Amino acid sequence: MAHIVLHCYYKGEKGAVKGFFDEMAKEIQQDIRAEDGCIMYDYYLSAEDPTKGVLIEEWRDAEALAEHRRGVPMSRLIPIKGEFGLETRVVPFELKD
Repeated sequence: MAHIVLHCYYKGEKGAVKGFFDEMAKEIQQDIRAEDGCIMYDYYLSAEDPTKGVLIEEWRDAEALAEHRRGVPMSRLIPIKGEFGLETRVVPFELKD
């Protein structure tokens, strides 16, 4: 069984990425971390560019990630991300045992 890792790159106006990450930390992040199959779910701001950040997610397998994408926390995340006008690029990785 392969773990799935996602690097989700965010870009937005100055302060937007931090604002989004702050909202996630107080509203949704803990709910996502509690989902079955979530191994890691952490946000990082760029030390050099305040318009950029990255979310690193790790899931037990593709099924756990698919369930996460259908879950309530994701349905809450999408409109919040939209409020901050962020561009997102997702890069998936598969970690084989």
